[in-house]
Amino acid sequence: MQVSTKWLKDYIDIDKTADDIGEKFTMAGIPVENVVHAGEGLEKVITGKIEEIKKHPDSDHLLVCQMDVGEKDLLQIVTGAPNVEEGQVVPVALVGAHLPNGQKISKGKLRGVASNGMLCSSDELKIEVAPEDYVNGIYILPEDTPIGVPVAEVLGLDDDILEFELTANRGDCFSVFGLVRELAVLTDKVPKFPEIEVREDSDKNSADMIQIKIDAPDLCSRFSARVLTDVKLAPSPEWM
Repeated sequence: MQVSTKWLKDYIDIDKTADDIGEKFTMAGIPVENVVHAGEGLEKVITGKIEEIKKHPDSDHLLVCQMDVGEKDLLQIVTGAPNVEEGQVVPVALVGAHLPNGQKISKGKLRGVASNGMLCSSDELKIEVAPEDYVNGIYILPEDTPIGVPVAEVLGLDDDILEFELTANRGDCFSVFGLVRELAVLTDKVPKFPEIEVREDSDKNSADMIQIKIDAPDLCSRFSARVLTDVKLAPSPEWM
């Protein structure tokens, strides 16, 4: 099971690092097998806007892009990606970046034209939940994305993920709220859970919709259930 530490901190005020939180859980018998720093390798990757695109003078497939990365001067980057257009906001790996796929970015020339960085695909950023077109082509960000900010922040990757190795007897920890309760006990904090309102204004009776029968009352004296209607199924948001 994987849990975002930022998500945990939505419900409990704690200033400990992800490694410290993982250690507390593990020592309490709730083992954290690994701590994943989601933004690792994206430290020098920021958002940039393509202000101008020109064909490379010595190539039929390379393009020379002038990038606004929030600085005074535009940044020139050469790319061979087929899906770039003027006005797009994209991830820009600056010189000195060491990407999650192991690639190091340095100043260079492509066919004699200077290139000061790289426009990134989802594969180069190791983003697994991305449109297929962005794997081989550049990852296109929403047009209202701020310019010159860390791409990890924009993509919700400025986070640390705890990977739990839970056993079946700890079903109480198979949820964010359950882990928050445990963390509150371990840190002497008071959790801040949202109030959940259930509207029970239907004229239907659950007893008319489902039937519950207890075959072994000596083992189970009571079993309750609730019927939920009008539930909408949709893809999880990208941050999740």
